[in-house]
Amino acid sequence: MKNRKSLMIVALTCAIALVLAACGGTTAPAGTGEDTGNLVIAYSAQSLANTYFVEIVRGIESRAAELGIEVLIHDGNADAAAQVTAFENWIIQGVDAILCSPVDPVALEPHVVAAQAAGIPVIATNQDIAGRDTFIVVPEYEYGLVIGQAAGRWIRDELGGQAQVLVLDFPEIEAIIARANGMVAGILEYAPDAEIVSQLSANNPARGMAAMESALAANPGINVVIGVNDAGALGAYEAMMASGMVDAELMFFGGLDATPEALDAIRRGGIYRATVDIAPYESGRMFVDIAIRTIEEGPIPYDIEIPMILVTVANIEEYF
Repeated sequence: MKNRKSLMIVALTCAIALVLAACGGTTAPAGTGEDTGNLVIAYSAQSLANTYFVEIVRGIESRAAELGIEVLIHDGNADAAAQVTAFENWIIQGVDAILCSPVDPVALEPHVVAAQAAGIPVIATNQDIAGRDTFIVVPEYEYGLVIGQAAGRWIRDELGGQAQVLVLDFPEIEAIIARANGMVAGILEYAPDAEIVSQLSANNPARGMAAMESALAANPGINVVIGVNDAGALGAYEAMMASGMVDAELMFFGGLDATPEALDAIRRGGIYRATVDIAPYESGRMFVDIAIRTIEEGPIPYDIEIPMILVTVANIEEYF
């Protein structure tokens, strides 16, 4: 990773520094000069079938190892009940902080209260949980808007504004609805005559592949596909490549999260043309610093936004 990745790391570091300064803390990342070896921080991911959360976990584990912190990692497996159980277990164990990317924020609300009653702060990540101590957020609508605008500009410039579009969403997670809305708005902003022929739920490669096969059967003219994450979009990409219906000059596939697989596909050229980087590995490292600061100083009263960078063939080499 070269210039662009370095810029993302700098942006995340600055975001931490600004938030901590606003809260009256030091601008250095929490824990760097402290004895944190006895801390235990727990994290529940929405689903480790999604490579974005795998990278988040790698970042958490890396930063925790540097600081001598014990981390407990839980795979929510897209199951709200599993996350509830994880919270219950961590409260009994008496961990020092809980980080959570929730499957169902409402289901976790009473367990946030229970954790706080036990002296355990809760840091919500990716989507909010009412009553949490701190919130680290990707602005969902704006996140979707970035990839939608990229697709819309491509439709305008390469297809004369006409396209049949498949949108891969995931309304099972309420916050992702705003992301999908941003995707559609971004396309129509630049290509108002583009037709959204289908909108199907797909958040992992298997579901993306199935959605693509189903959509093609009903609308064989689909030539633009964007997904709420790279995992689903890459599954759709594989299904399209296997279909024998690929016209490399007239097709655009894109997703979100800048997973290694998506970056490789963009670098190879072809129909997978764009993703959006929110630096999950670096974000995971940031999660640990923010959790420590929340333990030490209490709730952070400002949402901490993760920066976003569009990745296309124009800047892909900066990632390798």
